Amino acid sequence: MKKGVSVSGVIVSVLVIAVMVMLLPSVSFSQPKGEPIVIGYVGQVASPGTKPCMDIQKMAVDEINAAGGILGRPVKYIVQDGKGDTSLSVEAARKLIIEDKASFVSVEGRTEISLALQENSGNLFKEYPHVLVFNGPMGSELTARIIDEAPKYDFCFRDWDPEPAHYAQTKYIMEKAWKKDLGVKKIAILWEDLAWTTQWRKGISYMKLPTWEKMAKDVGLEVVYSKAVKPRGTLYIPILQEIADKKADLIFFVSSWFTDTDAFAKQWSDSAAKNIYVSFYGGVAQTHAFWPMTGGKALGTMSSFTDLETVPMTSKTIPLMEKAAKRNIPMQIHVHIAYADIYHFKAAIEAAGGTNDIKKLIKGMEDVTTEYSLGKMKYETKKVKPFYHSRMRVDPNNPWKTYPGYYYQLLVQFQENGKIAFLNESCQENEKAMKKFYNPKAVKTPAQLRKIQYGK
Repeated sequence: MKKGVSVSGVIVSVLVIAVMVMLLPSVSFSQPKGEPIVIGYVGQVASPGTKPCMDIQKMAVDEINAAGGILGRPVKYIVQDGKGDTSLSVEAARKLIIEDKASFVSVEGRTEISLALQENSGNLFKEYPHVLVFNGPMGSELTARIIDEAPKYDFCFRDWDPEPAHYAQTKYIMEKAWKKDLGVKKIAILWEDLAWTTQWRKGISYMKLPTWEKMAKDVGLEVVYSKAVKPRGTLYIPILQEIADKKADLIFFVSSWFTDTDAFAKQWSDSAAKNIYVSFYGGVAQTHAFWPMTGGKALGTMSSFTDLETVPMTSKTIPLMEKAAKRNIPMQIHVHIAYADIYHFKAAIEAAGGTNDIKKLIKGMEDVTTEYSLGKMKYETKKVKPFYHSRMRVDPNNPWKTYPGYYYQLLVQFQENGKIAFLNESCQENEKAMKKFYNPKAVKTPAQLRKIQYGK
């Protein structure tokens, strides 16, 4: 009797297993097979600005492979360390393109390095077709030459926006966030002294766009101080004393992830200018990591901010933030976009039916629209310099007009114990959608915040 029960039990078990095996293909992903699709990144591995981009792209590739790859093929991700040097970056890119046969190559967001790699890729493209993507630089030359020297650089794309695309948001911030909400009348401007700020300092004559100093004057602000400073290693105390003497109400630091904004914050907090508002343009100030980097000296400073673990700008924001947090990846703007790039590549490859036809691949890059954690990702196809093949953000024929929904950006202030107060949206066209997340009245003066934090 016991033996009979045992046999029937085995039969039942076998039937159950058989049914499960029959169902497996419908509930699991098959392993990607065949020749890998190679995606590479050239950047400075030791940089706090570029290392997170590499980490987040590797995470995206792992996700894609776990879900079956792209068109059933595995994706191979390779990083080449350019060490922040132009010559080394060119050699690193050559290895990715020639030896590793990368279909997509991303390059860190320094205009100077991106230009050199663009020249290199232009010379290699006929024999080694690939797509080159600039991750975060603004230099207009990068995309202007796609039109000027067509079709030599048709394979190049910029996942960020050129300098003219930043007039609309900056004018709005000056007029709304600073003048109206903070009551600012006098500003001091510090410029990271690299190529990307040059056009804003000189104005863009071919588009009849003024200098940013003139733009500030046009909205009713007085620029009482303006100075270009080295990206790193600057002694800011004498500069801050000069700004204090000019009685500025706000210091606008046009900074990137290469600027030592942490060193600036530390010096500012102990300087004669410590009661003057500070607003950073970009860089490491965009994340929670800025607070410990400055030892809390960032108290009272303001910045755009993209460490958005509680603000669902799109359906992708919170899930991405949760995954990045588990891997300790700080989410600056260009890190969000670096992650989005991988999924845009995937969509382009699928639209092209593979990677064998470079013309179809370029067309796929132009045609597809993807959603990412900060808005919609789409490349501009209007042949207007320097917007062509740059990520869409403003109307190329009217750069004062922002496309709503393509990029959401919230402005914050670092308050007591590193708390983040969301103050405003940086774009009038997106303000209605973002209004529930910010409160302009939450801003406090640096002196008020020091009293709350330290009781004095």
